[in-house]
Amino acid sequence: MDIEWKIVDEHHQEVFVEQHVRGLLWITTAGFSFWHSYPNPGIDLSHVKNIEEAKEVVEAALRQEEYEKPVR
Repeated sequence: MDIEWKIVDEHHQEVFVEQHVRGLLWITTAGFSFWHSYPNPGIDLSHVKNIEEAKEVVEAALRQEEYEKPVR
């Protein structure tokens, strides 16, 4: 699974999986949040302390989702 991050601006970063956008990481003074749309997983970032931790949590959730997909 190829995961790539692209900086949109100082408060937003997009995450791509296999060159398809999967969500937007919001960076605010109040903390971090991850905007996602179905079928992306909801991701709790309330416990992360920095941008690297936030990215690691998002990537782990996206990888876990990939492994849980039913094989067709």
